Amino acid sequence: MQYRLLKPELGHRLQSVNSTNEWIRNPEVPFGSWVIAEEQTAGKGRGQNLWQSLGEEPLIFSGKIRISAAEISLPLLSIFISSALLKTIFYFFPEREVDTTIKWPNDIYKNEKKVAGILVQSEFINGVYDVVFGIGLNFFGQSVPEDLKEKATFLCDSQIGEGDLERFVNHLVIGINQAVITLLDQSQVLKDLVWIEDHSLLKNKVIETEWDERIVRGRVLGIDELGFLLIMTETGQKIELMDTSPKFRMI
Repeated sequence: MQYRLLKPELGHRLQSVNSTNEWIRNPEVPFGSWVIAEEQTAGKGRGQNLWQSLGEEPLIFSGKIRISAAEISLPLLSIFISSALLKTIFYFFPEREVDTTIKWPNDIYKNEKKVAGILVQSEFINGVYDVVFGIGLNFFGQSVPEDLKEKATFLCDSQIGEGDLERFVNHLVIGINQAVITLLDQSQVLKDLVWIEDHSLLKNKVIETEWDERIVRGRVLGIDELGFLLIMTETGQKIELMDTSPKFRMI
């Protein structure tokens, strides 16, 4: 099949939008398109959650691609988009390598507070996935709302420079395309999974979550070739998690 990856020339910039994901889902917007917005009034998070952009000049981004369902695992795509974002962060802000990680399945954390979230939505049609993904990244701000102070923070310690957002986005578009191409080569997938696990917030952590209608606790072993989280429970049982539950937490 013909893949439809992001095209640099199909970028859009909006002043204000309800949701960049909803905007780009419009059938009249071609595959390969991407969009950034200065303001998003109804950003979507995972499940029923909302995404709240914080600070001055946050990244509010969505892209639209088409990929083969037979060749790519969606959970793995999600974590690889996260890795593309983290690699872009390290490229522009190398000082963040000491404290910024991926929190499986698709968030970016600075220390133990969230700075970026990724939402992947897909439709299966005739053997292909039509995928829309949104990225929200909080670069810098003066303060965090009181109800989010224990959960969220900013990536940078000072405001980014003029033109830095555009340069960041252009590099990110290339990185996301490379992540999708990497998924087609199993040997390269395993290499990148090693990099992801080395930059994982959950590496060797003990977590508690709901699984099979019960609460289980176990140590994180890593991420498998489909993007599932592997844990070893207190009873010695090895289980695979496809996603987090509302009761997912680090111990």
